[in-house]
Amino acid sequence: MKTVIWPVYIDSKKTRGEGRKISKEDAVSSPKLREISKAAEKLGMTPKIEKNKAYPRSWWEVSGRVIVDRNLPKLEALIKISNMIRGSRS
Repeated sequence: MKTVIWPVYIDSKKTRGEGRKISKEDAVSSPKLREISKAAEKLGMTPKIEKNKAYPRSWWEVSGRVIVDRNLPKLEALIKISNMIRGSRS
């Protein structure tokens, strides 16, 4: 199943109202498309980056998005990706 992952979904600097989907504790600050893509690849999700896309709630900010083949529930996938990014940063 194809799923879109916007960086805002796992950004600890964003509020739930701005689009964050996971808890602040699980989220990472300012995730980059490349980081999301690498983490998704390690989880076997075959990521595809689309750079010139803007999250609908903040249409003026071109943040890009990553489309993945998801094999787990969406929130679980977001938390795993976020944890992978945190691990690669430390």
